[in-house]
Amino acid sequence: MDVKERVSVELEKVTLDEVLECLLGKKGLEWMYRDGVVSLKMRLMHFKYESLNGQEPTIIVSGRILDAHGEPVLGATVIIKGSKRGTKTDADGRFSLSDVIPNSKLLVSCIGFQNQEFDATGKSMIIKLSEVVSELDATIIKGGYYRITPRFNTGNVFSIKAEEIKNQPVADVLLAMQGRVPGMVISQTTGVQGGEVKVQIRGQNSIKSGTVPLFIVDGVPYSPSITGLPGAGFGAVGNIISTLSFINPADIESIDVLKDADATAIYGSRGANGIVLITTRRGKIGSIKVDINLNRGLQNVGKRRAQLTTKQYLEMRREAFENDGIEPTTQNAPDLLVWDTSRYTDWHKEMIGGIAGYTDAQSTISGGVNGMQYLIGGNYHKETTIYPGDFETQRGGAHFNISGYSPDQNFRATLTGNYSVNGSNFPGGDFASNVNLPPNAPPGYNDDGSLNWANSTWMNPYRQLISNVYELKTNNLLTNIDVSYNVFPGLMVRSNLGYNEMRNSVFRGTTIAGINPAFQGNARASALYADTYIRSWIMEPQISYFKEFGRGTLNFLSGITLQSNRNEATTLNATGISQDALIRNRQAANAFTSNGVGSLYKYMAFFSRIGYTYNDRYLLNITVRRDGSSRFGSRKQFANFGSVGAGWIFSEEEIVHKVFPFLNYGKLRISYGTTGNDGIGDYQYLDRYDFQNQLYQGNKGLQVIGIFNPDFAWEVTKKSEVGLELSIMKNVFTSASYYSNLSNNQLLESPLPAMAGASSILSNQLAKIRNSGLEIIFTSKNINKKNIEWSSSLNVTFSRNKLLSYPSNVPIVAKEGRSLSVKDLYKFVGLDKEKGTYLFESADGKPVSANEGAKADATSVDLAPNFYGGIQNNLKYRSFRLDVFFQYVKQMGYRGEFDPNYVPGVMRNQPEIVLNRWTDKGSTANYQRFNQNYQLQSDFSAYLSSNAAYTKASFIRCKNVSLSWELPTKLRERMKLSGARIYMLGQNLFTVTNYPGWDPETRSTLVIPPLRTITFGIQITL
Repeated sequence: MDVKERVSVELEKVTLDEVLECLLGKKGLEWMYRDGVVSLKMRLMHFKYESLNGQEPTIIVSGRILDAHGEPVLGATVIIKGSKRGTKTDADGRFSLSDVIPNSKLLVSCIGFQNQEFDATGKSMIIKLSEVVSELDATIIKGGYYRITPRFNTGNVFSIKAEEIKNQPVADVLLAMQGRVPGMVISQTTGVQGGEVKVQIRGQNSIKSGTVPLFIVDGVPYSPSITGLPGAGFGAVGNIISTLSFINPADIESIDVLKDADATAIYGSRGANGIVLITTRRGKIGSIKVDINLNRGLQNVGKRRAQLTTKQYLEMRREAFENDGIEPTTQNAPDLLVWDTSRYTDWHKEMIGGIAGYTDAQSTISGGVNGMQYLIGGNYHKETTIYPGDFETQRGGAHFNISGYSPDQNFRATLTGNYSVNGSNFPGGDFASNVNLPPNAPPGYNDDGSLNWANSTWMNPYRQLISNVYELKTNNLLTNIDVSYNVFPGLMVRSNLGYNEMRNSVFRGTTIAGINPAFQGNARASALYADTYIRSWIMEPQISYFKEFGRGTLNFLSGITLQSNRNEATTLNATGISQDALIRNRQAANAFTSNGVGSLYKYMAFFSRIGYTYNDRYLLNITVRRDGSSRFGSRKQFANFGSVGAGWIFSEEEIVHKVFPFLNYGKLRISYGTTGNDGIGDYQYLDRYDFQNQLYQGNKGLQVIGIFNPDFAWEVTKKSEVGLELSIMKNVFTSASYYSNLSNNQLLESPLPAMAGASSILSNQLAKIRNSGLEIIFTSKNINKKNIEWSSSLNVTFSRNKLLSYPSNVPIVAKEGRSLSVKDLYKFVGLDKEKGTYLFESADGKPVSANEGAKADATSVDLAPNFYGGIQNNLKYRSFRLDVFFQYVKQMGYRGEFDPNYVPGVMRNQPEIVLNRWTDKGSTANYQRFNQNYQLQSDFSAYLSSNAAYTKASFIRCKNVSLSWELPTKLRERMKLSGARIYMLGQNLFTVTNYPGWDPETRSTLVIPPLRTITFGIQITL
């Protein structure tokens, strides 16, 4: 039969309409040549009709493999049962198999999931796999640009799941991460909600530039703090607040911390200090589910400061006057001659001894079917303060996520949004310093409820409650849309567009009522109005390709990043307001001053990543990126960064199975690469001017504050790491990672001669910093039976920082050969037994007073932790669950016993330890003589800056305890609930430490420590 006859035979199997559709391009048509015979294939409804040898028709089987959460499963194997033919799913979970006989059995398998068998059909299908609990495979690392399981990851990524976050009663998600992430140091600056939380990953890479990690929330870069906000914010001390307190922790699905070069290089310069990826919750396939979670509790300060009683205090004061040879008077000693000497006030209880309320409410509606999933939630959070007065911080918000895909599964879109409204009326300041008030000070209020000024003999601490009227409102919008299209199997185009807008509005009024009536005179009220506006957007179009080559798989990704950040702030000061009642009326002011600042930052990059896996055991990833930043001049705006990561899953080798049969999994990985840093602030390379404070002939002149330098460039960090991961007997998993990061090309101020108009110029200097360390993780399933489960985990980090070199032409801000965290100190050598004053070592080794040439850097102390980590235990018995987490740190720190502003002996209470003071000539003591006129202030200040004021500040803190009870199934069914639990949460319950100060984390007398929180709640699911 010739070619025409064979074609006609095949066409007889289909209808004329189908042929026309095929010829018009609506169906597939394909010619092929085989063994000298030409044949025609016609694809109709995924069926392929063969013209050779009369074979029965075959089909093309395609679809997507998803996990229980609706997320794509990468690398799942789909094979035809009884044969060796098969394929693997790509990054979007897609697969396609041709030449499949209808009604054949197909097997789907993937590490971490149960095997599944299904019938082959010509229709595109969605297959959901049931997960098998496995730390290596059940978790999908969302690297921002790509997805990968820990098993095949060549980088260092640590993940925290929603289960660990929701068990912690915190308003700031950073506090839920303390002690849990190896290599990540998180410390509170104050126990007040909203205060700055310091974060650092793997040490300090830069001397001058920022060392804060890059935070990304649902694909959108997010600043973790606001600096320079007028007045205290959300109870915070100072003008720095944590913006992560504007994000509801209960809305977070997972947090991934990226640390090494392989994990961070694809983010280029933004990844020099590590990456924190925050992913919010998403809808899942299933029936409509309504989840309601309510909890309320209390907060308080967990530790008191031991101070002098009234009797001891008065003895100190009298002795101080005697030592100084001064007679007490009603002016310099009202506490001795005017106030009631038998009175005692516990100022700790009065100022910071209150019980703060804690309220949190969450509600979500979620569900979905094939093709569409959704989640919509609302939340409300409120905290009052431990201070006197009626102050509170509130947050209300909404979160939504909608995702879906087209019937042919080629097009996929996800829309995510978070919106919150935050408010605070706390007037600012930290009442902790008022704990040191004299214990016999007058009562704060008169009988009629007015402030008691005690004939102007003291500064009433309660004035803060009425002298400042404060309101702060913040609106925070964070949204992202992610769309992708599968061009053909293996090739996908994707684009991510994100937007963040934060608006802060501040009103702060200073009233006349807060001034002592004796000094009010012509006093006037004033008001401050401040508005800040932060807007950022990011767009990242990408293309990815997935292909199998025999036993190997290839993943390719390339894309572009476009990012813009705009910051604006305006302030208006209104003064001369005659009455407090008019403080909010701007027209009542008789004078105004205003100010405004703004900045614009632009960033763009080109990136590519290629990964290859051979035989599921040999791994290779290469990443390149070219970054451009508006913070550099035109000649140095762009720089190249990249990394190489490799891994070997040696447990897949046959010889390893034979020699180590107990080893379930073993991987050796290594990575090396470079990242940059442009965290120097905007416009630093330009000529910059500012107005002078002093007037010249009645006009303000300009002064130079920066000189043009188009040639300073990126700081560069070279990261190298080697890691080992092991799983033993399916019950024990451990990993160890050693890293060494070398940072150079540091941006520092170089001195200039006075004739240049500025004292210095910013430029790159040959200063090198090395951060190295060892991170160890150990997890185990101790008991895993039907009614009882017990698992444990531990992480520990040993880290070191060292300045390897420092240029001689730059003013010293750090010393070569030691850590950047080292602090120079006076060397304390004891007391002058004749004078009762502190003595310190001079340059020639002699004991001298602070004013006699004591050497300020005679000794030093390293304040960086020696090691740190956390210990977690999870115990489940029937329907009860107990989770306990301990954080531990070994470190040195400031003793934090004395208020540096008040030398012992002045009209201020002191810690009990001052009783061990010098009393007369020849006496042996630890502390200098009492002094009431500040003549010994310089020696006292030097003492607090000496090695005597620093000690071990190591601690073990019971960071979190969670106890819950799941209602029995029969009871839930009777109540028509699909889930219900009652729980108790505790945070910062107790601390084990020998630290003599108030708190080993904050290490200060001027701020309160982290608050102890205990809440009770109920969660029901309809």
